[in-house]
Amino acid sequence: MRRQRAGLGTPFAAAAVLAAAAFLPCPAHAQRALDVEMGTWAVPGSDPTLYAAALRRPLLGPLDLSLGAFGLVDPSPLGRSLYGFRPEITADLGGDRLAPYLVAGTGLALDVGRSVDIAAVWSAGAGLEVRPFDWLGIRAEARRFVEDRHVRGFWSLRENDRKGWQLSAGISVKWGGGPRGRSTPGRAVPTPMPEPPPTPVDVPADADAPSLRAEVVQTAVSMMGEPYRWGGNDANGGFDCSGLIWYAYRAHGIDIPRVSRSQARVGSPVPTDVPHLLPGDILLFSDDPPRVTHVGLYVGNGRFIHSTSSGVGVGSLEPGSDNYEAWWLDRWLGARRIVGD
Repeated sequence: MRRQRAGLGTPFAAAAVLAAAAFLPCPAHAQRALDVEMGTWAVPGSDPTLYAAALRRPLLGPLDLSLGAFGLVDPSPLGRSLYGFRPEITADLGGDRLAPYLVAGTGLALDVGRSVDIAAVWSAGAGLEVRPFDWLGIRAEARRFVEDRHVRGFWSLRENDRKGWQLSAGISVKWGGGPRGRSTPGRAVPTPMPEPPPTPVDVPADADAPSLRAEVVQTAVSMMGEPYRWGGNDANGGFDCSGLIWYAYRAHGIDIPRVSRSQARVGSPVPTDVPHLLPGDILLFSDDPPRVTHVGLYVGNGRFIHSTSSGVGVGSLEPGSDNYEAWWLDRWLGARRIVGD
């Protein structure tokens, strides 16, 4: 008995530290998420069904911390079910609409069968999140999940401790937002990004620059109200953020890259300051600097047009004006000019 109590200290301490960190203050603009999943645990003799839910918040850099409850339910007559909690660390490996990640955690659970015991649980694995909207993720995950009935540590399991692959799918509902590990509540100050060198774009030699810029903007504005569609770049099905800008320029014979991270490197850099902007400039935004995660097209007077989860609409960088949201100004990284003077 004494040895079991000593063993309990390791998973309990790890789970307690992670759980306590989950309750530390979080920046007001930091993105949070509710993750809900369902799946199965492939172990010899049975395949308990997984039900889990967790609240997730930024921790440091690409790391997120979550605290949730889970149940591994085995309804068979001789089955054993687990009900417990598990703090976890998730590492975002980057990506805009397709985001792979790593996950690891530990926790404590009630092992319910013919008797009730306390068990530690350990898990580690990887997943992929598809983000059709800024507020929604669809997740698929595989992890190695082990039950530590005698609470000895995952490095010293016994033969009758169950271990196997846990496969699951679920959704992630997000709210808030902001750069990981940094936030500026109450401020509306752009965060500049390192400027890539100018990348030439072929512009018709006989084009009048102000007129061409105005025509590009007008093409984008004519798409107002079109729905958001991931990967969309035409008026028949909708647009994503970079698809709208690609469509507007291509309609006037200017070939620019299709995706936002490449659009962030085309043309010439423009200072992150509204008075320096010209209609047609590409505005670069991010909720994970310095990676560009969103783009818009400047239309003049502090306003820009872009495609978000609510469709093609107009935003503003000028506090106090119509359509102004500090969220966008806080995440403005820079701008690129495609058609010069």
